Amino acid sequence: MKTPKEAMDLIENMAASDIAILRDRAHTPTKKSLLELTSQDALLAQNKLLSKQLEALTETLSKLPTQIHFAHTSHASVL
Repeated sequence: MKTPKEAMDLIENMAASDIAILRDRAHTPTKKSLLELTSQDALLAQNKLLSKQLEALTETLSKLPTQIHFAHTSHASVL
């Protein structure tokens, strides 16, 4: 029940609305920069760092008995 001009105006308004919606959706960042890390990302990074530190500490402690034994043996042979 619209004239051809009214129909064209309606179609143009609908198209403009669709373009605005797509533009708004496209605006959401797909890549996170350093400043856009979520708190969950920060916690995961801290967890990974702590895990690496714990692995290094565990490795050092696992070598400790051998080092103590070697130091004790070396000290005993000097005496």
